[in-house]
Amino acid sequence: MSHITAYSDHVKQMNWEDFNFKILLIDTLPALKDATHYSNSFTFRDALLEATEKASGKSVFKLLFITPDNDSIHKFYGIAYLEDKTIFTFEIEHTPKFETWFSVIHNEEDETPTASVYTFSTNGYSSQPLSNFKSFTFQDHTGTFIDHCIPNQFIAERLAKEKNDFLAPFIQLKAQVDMKELAQSFIALVTEKGLSINPPHNNDALYATFEAESGFPFPQLIKDYLSLHNGIERCAIMGAEDIYNEWKEWKNVYDEWTQEELFNTYSTNTGKALLMYTTPYWIPFFDLQNGNFLAFDFAPNTKGTAGQIIRFGADQEIGYIEAEDLNTFLRSLIDNTTDIEDHEWFYKA
Repeated sequence: MSHITAYSDHVKQMNWEDFNFKILLIDTLPALKDATHYSNSFTFRDALLEATEKASGKSVFKLLFITPDNDSIHKFYGIAYLEDKTIFTFEIEHTPKFETWFSVIHNEEDETPTASVYTFSTNGYSSQPLSNFKSFTFQDHTGTFIDHCIPNQFIAERLAKEKNDFLAPFIQLKAQVDMKELAQSFIALVTEKGLSINPPHNNDALYATFEAESGFPFPQLIKDYLSLHNGIERCAIMGAEDIYNEWKEWKNVYDEWTQEELFNTYSTNTGKALLMYTTPYWIPFFDLQNGNFLAFDFAPNTKGTAGQIIRFGADQEIGYIEAEDLNTFLRSLIDNTTDIEDHEWFYKA
């Protein structure tokens, strides 16, 4: 029986005896120098990931490390989800060095051992008691347990479809704008605040790159807006390249998260912006610092309009409406009717 199993919907129906837990020696642990050092947990994690990748010959998306309670589980086990969507199952050889390291990272105050599952990835580290899994157990429902813990990469197509299906009814790329009025407001803002414009230039190559990565045309509203400038010196108003780079960073977040993780059912707004943490149809153009932005919204909620200005970012759980449109927002900066203070968005040399 192979110790590597191809992932499919059938996995959840498999039992303990259907998996081969190959004995694996963890020979990647260094000598333990300081049992109290803050990085010991990450050193242990990295050593297990390295040993798993050496044994399997594949990169590891996610590794489950299961510890014994000496009641129902008497050994250490590993379940690795590999880059080719296979599952590598193994039992960890109990050596003195491994025991020393484990006693350091799994410091239990209770003398009675508790079976736990650690979840390791390149940038992730967490643990929880196996008893948290109420409706199934590791040994009695092994396939169900393994299927429940699969990484997002294993079902990327399904997760992407869920997100696409949710957003599709809201997408509106055509926003109405009076370009003459917009240009007048922009020039008035620059004059009023004494700003220094970076002159506009040809962004066709950048727009093509955006369209290839996003799967939709670069919105005409932003093209028109960027015909007036390419950012402003010492100012929150971003140029074309910064707009693209920040959009890409947030798209990476969107791509990595599931629809369930992105959608927030606990927060509320006025119903004009979606209850989402981010979407690819929010295109940042105004940098509020510390990971927060104002963005053009091309997937408004039912009460919103295409091209409305929303606030989103690291400190926001969902998007919030800032202005009905770009011109209204620029006028609010001129008239100082926004809650954004001048010193928060520009400074003079």
